[in-house]
Amino acid sequence: MTLPKGYGSGGKRSGGGGDGGRDDIERMIGRRVENMNAIYIIGFALCWAATAGGVYVGVSVYPWAYPLPSGIYALSVLTVIEALGFFFIMKIAHEKPVRA
Repeated sequence: MTLPKGYGSGGKRSGGGGDGGRDDIERMIGRRVENMNAIYIIGFALCWAATAGGVYVGVSVYPWAYPLPSGIYALSVLTVIEALGFFFIMKIAHEKPVRA
């Protein structure tokens, strides 16, 4: 991966350790993805709240087109899909890097 000028093994800001590349990338990004659990949880909660809000509007405003059993089923299926997405985000964010 090509780093911007000032980062990397030849730059002044380089950490000089064995893991200098990761340190440089962390310094560029600001935070590692392993430390962003709160953002992922808040994003999942907001996504689920938006889904539940949409189902509520559909059931309450258009009950003839979107009856309550259908709304409950849709909310449960979408919750499972969103939970799987959250699981995979957490899994990928906490993977250990492959060392050559």
